[in-house]
Amino acid sequence: MNLRTVFMWSIVAVVFVCMAVFVAGCKDDETSGPSVTPVPDNIFPLVAGHYFEYNGWLTQNDTETKIAASEATYYAKWTIGTTIPVTAIFQNPPFTVTGSAVLVYDTTKIPGIGVASKFTPVFVKYDTANAQYEYLTNIGLFYRTFQVKSGANIRNDSLRFIILAKPRSGIGVKFECFNETFDGTVSGVASPVTLKITGEFVRTEVVTVGSTDYSAYYVEISRLITVGTTPVATGVTAKLWVVENVGKFLDVMTRRITETIAS
Repeated sequence: MNLRTVFMWSIVAVVFVCMAVFVAGCKDDETSGPSVTPVPDNIFPLVAGHYFEYNGWLTQNDTETKIAASEATYYAKWTIGTTIPVTAIFQNPPFTVTGSAVLVYDTTKIPGIGVASKFTPVFVKYDTANAQYEYLTNIGLFYRTFQVKSGANIRNDSLRFIILAKPRSGIGVKFECFNETFDGTVSGVASPVTLKITGEFVRTEVVTVGSTDYSAYYVEISRLITVGTTPVATGVTAKLWVVENVGKFLDVMTRRITETIAS
């Protein structure tokens, strides 16, 4: 049984650009871009000590089919840590990743499927210069599948920071998370392989926890892989619901949260 947990956080804001064009001797014309519904900046506060507790269930592979054995015993806790060098967890070498980010401690317990306790380090950072959230993810499976190599060996730079949300995009506007072309091999033939990941704040939804309603922003993350110019894999890889000044309330494709406690 192949289980995959994808973590993700998102933040996005909006900019409305107007341009007035004045031509001497002609009537003034004014044009503006389409109105965009903004999303608050503080969509996932990286406050040390802030934590989330979740229960729910896992889903199978990239479907939303519930794994029944996981529902009764699923428990996870995310605790926001402090900013530390990424190499404190992922040493360089063998990894090539550098820089610093906020360490999020994810502890998951699912006794129903044999997971007594699993700790997963998750790195997240907010790029103030570009006003965007980024998280550290591993694209090693992509490298192995398409034989992206450095010389005779699979590349060792599979840990990459990927954008979760570009600022000022607003609801209904796609933003680019990652887009890079690699030299790969498909069916024994050397071919350029492109991995493109995009995100979108699709809409707002009301999420009820206990007797309290929260206004959540529903986010979809999608992937497109092309070999040459031919798409070979595409589709939504994560669905998230995030709340201003709180963070991630629930997600689908990996686990669905039925209760959230934040402190």
